[in-house]
Amino acid sequence: MAIVAPAAPRGSIDFGRSFTFVGEDPDWLKKLLIGGVFTLACVILVGIPFVLGYCSRTLRNVTAGTRPELPEWDELGGLFEEGLPLTAVYLVYTLGLIVVIGALAAVLLVPVFVASGSGKPSDALGALGAVGIVAFYGVVMLLSFAMALYLPAALARAALRGSFADGFAVRQNFAFITANLGNYALSLVSYLLAAFLAQFGFLLCCVGLFPAAFWSYLVVTSALGQTVRLSPEPV
Repeated sequence: MAIVAPAAPRGSIDFGRSFTFVGEDPDWLKKLLIGGVFTLACVILVGIPFVLGYCSRTLRNVTAGTRPELPEWDELGGLFEEGLPLTAVYLVYTLGLIVVIGALAAVLLVPVFVASGSGKPSDALGALGAVGIVAFYGVVMLLSFAMALYLPAALARAALRGSFADGFAVRQNFAFITANLGNYALSLVSYLLAAFLAQFGFLLCCVGLFPAAFWSYLVVTSALGQTVRLSPEPV
């Protein structure tokens, strides 16, 4: 069933509020610190379902206009259950990208390294190797950039529709992006800016690096929620 955003005038998202809405919650610091702990736990994968589950609920709240927009951390089992299919979506795309990159490496680089190790490499072989390396890194950068543009839409639709399969509905995910191109681009810019600011997390409100990183996830979640609410088409 399609998620229909509440009636709202079409227009641009409130870019600035994406950065400040967290502070509107009376318990924002506590929620941010708890989120920081789970963000740290993402290093060993354990925290990923909790972080994605929390962002999923935040996305729903922003889309529906619920106040406060930050959910509570009092139902960890529910957050884990909600975040688990999103984690699977994220890992499948990530592992798929790794497999593609590995295949490209086998095609572009391995033959050159094997040939160069079989004897004294010629100038032509050296030039071929340099071209292969440049081509490899160029394609990797292009694929990584494309994934960074696409994945937030896939995760957002999977979260809103509560379906693992919707994370792989490529045509519908691209349709969401193209129907909301301006606001979707602003959402990605908001994350880039927030991620940059999060590097100075020890200075930002003295909350620390990992809570600041968690805040950057909430920034893009808010922007995406606004994008869905302003979408001219059901998501």
